[in-house]
Amino acid sequence: MTNTFRSKRDLWIFVLVWAGMLIAIFGAVMQFRSGAPLLQRILVLGLSVFVVGFVLSLLHNISYTLSDKDLLIRCGPFRQIVPLAAIDLVKPSRNPLSSPAASLDRLLIKWNEKRKRILISPQDKSEFMNEIDRRCNHLARVGDELVRVSSSN
Repeated sequence: MTNTFRSKRDLWIFVLVWAGMLIAIFGAVMQFRSGAPLLQRILVLGLSVFVVGFVLSLLHNISYTLSDKDLLIRCGPFRQIVPLAAIDLVKPSRNPLSSPAASLDRLLIKWNEKRKRILISPQDKSEFMNEIDRRCNHLARVGDELVRVSSSN
């Protein structure tokens, strides 16, 4: 059975990204209207449209899918799979580092003996934590965290 969670979205992040994209589009349009050679204008406009589309796809297409064995994290065209059996820790975080999350209300996931980590922001953090807890017998709740209590699943 799979459950998919969308990313929580902070309004200020959306406003900031959209403002940046609108400024980029405005700059590309102004370049296109300039007296520069036509090929240069077309290249600048095309590149700007591509970059704007790419950034917006990152912002709007973030999800986290839990299967019986894996957590699939999607962010635009990027995918990352975290084996549930390898998870060592899941805990709340407000770390602002770049991550597949559209909110600072995040969860830090550490796996492979804490060598790897990722920050995510499911809309319903408590339901996401409950699902991880149900699927991962090797994790136990300690306060608002899920921590490894055994080496096998």
